[in-house]
Amino acid sequence: MPNFCAAPNCTRKSTQSDLAFFRFPRDPARCQKWVENCRRADLEDKTPDQLNKHYRLCAKHFETSMICRTSPYRTVLRDNAIPTIFDLTSHLNNPHSRHRKRIKELSEDEIRTLKQKKSKC
Repeated sequence: MPNFCAAPNCTRKSTQSDLAFFRFPRDPARCQKWVENCRRADLEDKTPDQLNKHYRLCAKHFETSMICRTSPYRTVLRDNAIPTIFDLTSHLNNPHSRHRKRIKELSEDEIRTLKQKKSKC
């Protein structure tokens, strides 16, 4: 089964190239840093074990100094490796996403007001 990169705007999968894919770390602090750097809100509520089991990042998201080729067949990350290379601007170049409306985060007061208005109807 192919691995897909979990990074936003990355479409790489393991069947397309010789690119290495790395599991999210099980260490909670380091795993949290990976999630923060990915900027994927849908991953924030997952446990490190869930992330480790189901999600991968490709080597393109790591500085080359963080990657070790132990042999021609094995690529590993340094113990302190954190992904830092992400394309977070692709949506600006996409004509379909450029015109989307932004969804505003509501404050607690705004949510309460909306609920009150709905209950009066």
